[in-house]
Parts: sequence; structure tokens; C-alpha cells
Amino acid sequence: MKQSLAGKLLRAFVGSRGAIVAPLASGWQRERRLIKETRSKTQLLLTDPAALHLLACARAASRLPGVFAEAGVFRGGSARLICEEKGDGDIHLFDVFETLQDRSTTPSAEQVRAHFGSVHGCETQVRELLAGYANVHFHTGVFPESARGLQDDLRFSFVHLDMDLVAPTLAALEFFHPRLVPGGIVLVDDYCDRFLKSCVDEWFAGRAETLIELPWSQAMAIRQGG
Repeated sequence: MKQSLAGKLLRAFVGSRGAIVAPLASGWQRERRLIKETRSKTQLLLTDPAALHLLACARAASRLPGVFAEAGVFRGGSARLICEEKGDGDIHLFDVFETLQDRSTTPSAEQVRAHFGSVHGCETQVRELLAGYANVHFHTGVFPESARGLQDDLRFSFVHLDMDLVAPTLAALEFFHPRLVPGGIVLVDDYCDRFLKSCVDEWFAGRAETLIELPWSQAMAIRQGG
């Protein structure tokens, strides 16, 4: 297809800033509108390509047995996108929300507080944002302590990790990976961070999964075997 002069200039301008322009196939206009609508309702930290990939993963995983999970919810933007694709299945959401304001002094709580400070989501607001979706379960507190009480036989088909820090990300991989169904997807955000990237790379080294680095600061792996 011959490019117009305007298209060439736009690509050159965007490329000079380290980005690309890519047309969406006609079948993805619903997702584009959904991302725009979500941004109008709450803060969505994902770029549009990352948000589209999140939707694609959630849609693929919705055909598998198992439930969904997100660790690192913030203000619920990515959780809302996942809820749009999960159907009536369950999703388990893990976040500290505003609980760290109680000045908990556990080492894990101190690390999270030192990184995020007063920047956090409000659980009540996220509950209101997701009130129209079925089977949304909240687990408030520092991970992995917040995962205590989940039934031992619970299995996951899609897990989205957006925890920023190495220690909770490692704990989440240790918790969720053995509970993923075959074909289940784990999607990690902030893979551009060198410490987090090193943590994820080392954890998957020697395992059956192929870790796929995506150009919008995400990494994805699909569970192999049983």
C-alpha cells in the first residue's frame, strides 16, 4: 500500500521519539473504544498497545478452565479491561490499596511503602468501578500474605502482574506459576525495569516456558505441561 506524504511525516515524527504508528484491524475497534472509555473513568497506566495486548491475553485465557488474577490493581483500570473479557468467570484482585496507611512495620510492608509512598488506589473506588462485573474478589494487603485463605485447589488461566518491585513479583511468580493450568498465561508489566527484568529472566531460566519480551515493556509466558 502506497503511503501518503502525511503518513510518512507522521511516522517519521513519531519514530524520532522512539514510538511507532500502526493501524488497527477493523475487528479491534471495540477494544480501542473500551480503552478510551476506561481512561475516562479511572487512571490506566498502560499504553494503548500494552492495554490491547492485555485484552488479547484475557480473551484467549477465557476459553481455558481456571480463574483470573491480577496482582497490582492500583485504581482498577487494567482490572476493568480484564473483566470485559473474562465473562462470568472469577477474578481475584490483590493490592495493598490504602492499607499501608496503618503504618504496618513488617519488612514487606515497609518496602512497598518506601516505593509507593502515598500513591495508591482506593479499594472503595475500585469496587465501585467494577461493580457491574460478576465474581470479582478482593484480597487486600501485602502479597503473598493477602493470598492466604485461597482454596488449595484453585487454578488460574490468566495472571497479570503489575507490582513494580522485585520481591513481590518473585513471590507472585512462586505462588501463581504452579497453579496455572496448561496453556495459562502470565503477563508481567514494567519489564523495562532492569531489576525486574533480571528477576523475571532468572526465575524463568531453565523452565519449560518461553519468555516473550514485548516492545511495550511487558513480558509474557504460557504455561507448559501439567
